[in-house]
Amino acid sequence: MSGMFKRIDTVFLQVKDFEKAIDWYSTVLGFPVRWKDDQGGYAALEIGETPLTLVRSTERIKERKDSHISFNFFVVDIEIAHRHLLQHRVKAEPLQDDRTAKWFEFEDLDGNKLGVCHFSE
Repeated sequence: MSGMFKRIDTVFLQVKDFEKAIDWYSTVLGFPVRWKDDQGGYAALEIGETPLTLVRSTERIKERKDSHISFNFFVVDIEIAHRHLLQHRVKAEPLQDDRTAKWFEFEDLDGNKLGVCHFSE
């Protein structure tokens, strides 16, 4: 069965303020918009092979303060990524390092918990 599935096509993330979220992900994280459907409430952002698709939430998003992160972004230089987010006043946790990998978590405008990681490839 594993030969049937080639890759993850996209990752969906619900957002409260669609336009504000698109601007934040484009400006703060630097992801260009691949395509946008204003009527349907979807915007795919370019980030490597698997785009991040923001979805306009039609109902109130539940509080996620204790939830697990949705996914990790892999970066080449995690210290630069961490400083960049802090400079943009993004709520980011301290860097963690277990000598095999480094990582930290941060939140987007809607409180979605996301992760950043780095390890030797």
